[in-house]
Amino acid sequence: MSFHKLFSSNNRSTRRELFSGSGLLYVKSDDCFVPIIEGKRMGSFSLILYENRSEQLPYSFVLVDEEEGEVLKQSLGSGLSLAHCYRECSVHWLSLVDGTFQNLAFKFVDLESGGSGEIVTRKFVEMYNRCTYSMLTQTPLDVSTAQDPIYEYIGQTSTYVAPEDDYSEPTYHLDLDRERVKATGSGNVCYSESMKHNRIVVVRETQNEVQLQAHSYDANGFEGRKPETIDLKSVQTCDGALIDDLERKLLLFSVEDSHLREVDLERGEVVQQFRTPVNLQRVTYSEHVARPEPIYTCLAKDVAFNVDLRIDPRKNVIVEDGMSLADYKLGSLRKPFTCHATSANGYLVIGDGTGSVRLYTGPPGSRRKDGSHNPKTAKTLLETKVPIVDIDVTANGQYVVAVCEKFLLLMRTACGNDGEKNGFTSRMGQDKPSPLRLQPTPAQLSALGGIEALKFTSGGFDRYEGNGEVCITACSGAYLFTWSLEAAKRAEETGRTCLSQAAAVQQEVINAGAKIANRIVYQTDKDIRMAPLVREEFRETGLRHFGWRSTSE
Repeated sequence: MSFHKLFSSNNRSTRRELFSGSGLLYVKSDDCFVPIIEGKRMGSFSLILYENRSEQLPYSFVLVDEEEGEVLKQSLGSGLSLAHCYRECSVHWLSLVDGTFQNLAFKFVDLESGGSGEIVTRKFVEMYNRCTYSMLTQTPLDVSTAQDPIYEYIGQTSTYVAPEDDYSEPTYHLDLDRERVKATGSGNVCYSESMKHNRIVVVRETQNEVQLQAHSYDANGFEGRKPETIDLKSVQTCDGALIDDLERKLLLFSVEDSHLREVDLERGEVVQQFRTPVNLQRVTYSEHVARPEPIYTCLAKDVAFNVDLRIDPRKNVIVEDGMSLADYKLGSLRKPFTCHATSANGYLVIGDGTGSVRLYTGPPGSRRKDGSHNPKTAKTLLETKVPIVDIDVTANGQYVVAVCEKFLLLMRTACGNDGEKNGFTSRMGQDKPSPLRLQPTPAQLSALGGIEALKFTSGGFDRYEGNGEVCITACSGAYLFTWSLEAAKRAEETGRTCLSQAAAVQQEVINAGAKIANRIVYQTDKDIRMAPLVREEFRETGLRHFGWRSTSE
């Protein structure tokens, strides 16, 4: 294994040393860790963490051999996954060495006291977390400490526990060998599944109108017949579509003109349309999925509200008597709302451009089932300082997934000693469980083109019928990523990482979702696709089974 000198003397002058520890650098080989350079003794390597503000990635750690000098550099960032084992006084990561990914480990030793390196290991992990938090949130390093409540909440998500014992977890991957593709023509905007009629309704924007295409499918995928089409000549733009409970009507919404339009799919025409009082950002079901009552939750830049399509469009926005939407706007917002989602009982979660996630009992001023109205303010504010581009919540409201450009955050909303309270109905305060960061593996990032090429645009939980969600999906460019929700929950509890699966679909994905049983449906600009979602068991061997070979062996 070859190394080379990484820094010139000019580069060294701009660096600030943040941490230094002694030990030995190992590489994983079969059933043990072996010194990466034969003949090196414990303490002959140093691991040094630097800050260098002149570089694009300002934080990195270098491995220094007492004879060879600096031999390996690892930049910190969203693409690096670092694990730690305090019992072994070690940290672990994957690194590209000589063109292949190697499982590296650094084992610390306390040369000053001659004792265990556990304290040194903990100091490194703490500084590593602070540096990563500083870089992701643009927070000065000297203030990214445990006294910062946001750091206290998400600061530990950059590192994981290296499991000492064996474990197995489910994973879900897309079987692209059984992918089915149906051409639609260019201009695709979105789609909506008609489960009762085995149809996927694709929405396209053509030159001067919106077209709907109903593509039929069966257990094997799309059928060969041509789709039924509806040309809406009076509609020029569309940004999203939601099918109703009976699957006879489709609600279209447009950001450009802030219109909601209800299309009768049997008659093939718009039967109701109106402009909302404020400019629309997004629209979703008021209770997670389509219900018999046609009530939808709309999102504007600074307010969320419900509309009831059974009521006269001039007064179908639901607010308290004598109030208007202006009374519910959140004036303290630093950046606009970006996304929202609802649970089965109407809990509302909203993400914004500053990285704040707000948990509401429901849209401010909207009516509850008992006739009362939801309060204006959120019950819980979860701050991440990383802009949220998409968000979702499980049907039972127990988990939220916030999609950022470079990773996802799985947030548990249950709080209190018994876990019976949740952040939608009670203030979480200091009881907030730290979220779990979900991100591609280093190998997946390398195939994608590096962390710079990663840009998640959407993501969420599945909507399969049954006893709860099973997976999380997200898309970035031509890649679809999936995580097992069961594995993610256990990882959130144990502190270990959760393995992602990635599928390259060759074309940029603009929408993806999991509603049809055991399948993922995804859309490109020119077609609609589906592929089976396959469950497998991933098995990991714990560190207890790996020895640490000394140089004398």
